[in-house]
Amino acid sequence: MSERLEAFAKVFLAGEYAVLEPGRPALVAGIDRKLHASVDRGGRGLRIVHAPSGVSWEGGPAPAGLRFAARAAQLAVRFCKGSADLRITFEDDLALGGQKLGLGGSAAACVLAVRGVCLASGTRVGEEEILALALAAHWAEQGGSGSGADVAAAALGGVVEVRSRIPWRSVEEVMSVPAEQIASSRPLEVRRVRTPAELRLLLAWAGAPADTRALVRAVRGFGSAQPARWMARADDISAAEESLRAAFESGSRDSALEAVRRGAAAMAALGDEAGIAIVTPELARACALASGADAAGKPSGAGGGDCAVILAFGDEARDRAEAALRPHFPVFPVSLA
Repeated sequence: MSERLEAFAKVFLAGEYAVLEPGRPALVAGIDRKLHASVDRGGRGLRIVHAPSGVSWEGGPAPAGLRFAARAAQLAVRFCKGSADLRITFEDDLALGGQKLGLGGSAAACVLAVRGVCLASGTRVGEEEILALALAAHWAEQGGSGSGADVAAAALGGVVEVRSRIPWRSVEEVMSVPAEQIASSRPLEVRRVRTPAELRLLLAWAGAPADTRALVRAVRGFGSAQPARWMARADDISAAEESLRAAFESGSRDSALEAVRRGAAAMAALGDEAGIAIVTPELARACALASGADAAGKPSGAGGGDCAVILAFGDEARDRAEAALRPHFPVFPVSLA
């Protein structure tokens, strides 16, 4: 019998890059665009299939499109200590015309792989354990980088404030740790954030996928070479995050829009100083169009392409922003999951 699972796409609302520093916060949202997988018990061994492409994996080196799911599934098998005779089939992906949108598809795949293995084995597992196992696999497959905030959004949905407490120093270290210890490690501090009922979200596709790992490497290199300048930029990004969270919780529309604009400006300043295009001309244009329509926008995630996330309050403001953006960008209205 097949069972169907889902995980949420993510958008970063604030805190990108700064959240890579332990203890600094990010606001991230799990939205109603979802990744789906079906789990079938039986067969011989563990098999993972990506139905849209027909690519599959049954052991050995994983193909590029399945490497995150494969690592997460293998880690979950170690944790569950049960039969690994199952098939996980990914039914869709978080892409547009075969191009990734930067909505956390690899994080969602890790969450689904862990859930699928645990479900098939009959192991009782809590959300914190699923989150820790999925995060460890995702972090390792990224070469020991990332904050884990995207994994939290994929697993939990809604708006959460995330602080990274990842204890591992290398891929080799985390992969040598017993799976039970990983599951109990609590590598993230997560709390839910209340948002105003009239909050509306749009995504504007900038037209090109971003190389997140390359951007993060460049920012880390900048931080190592210019620690004082990096700290100043990270302080600005964190301040915008704290302002946005406070505005959400107080219901202050104007303060929230201003915080989003401050966050976009702080990311642009970081890109300028690090010598990389975090806020590309396309993303800058989307943000400007949003501001002109009584909304606010910023890159969602690492920037460099992918999507701008647009925040508006009320249906009329959302519709004005969408009308301003749609002649220039593919636009996707989304809701909090």
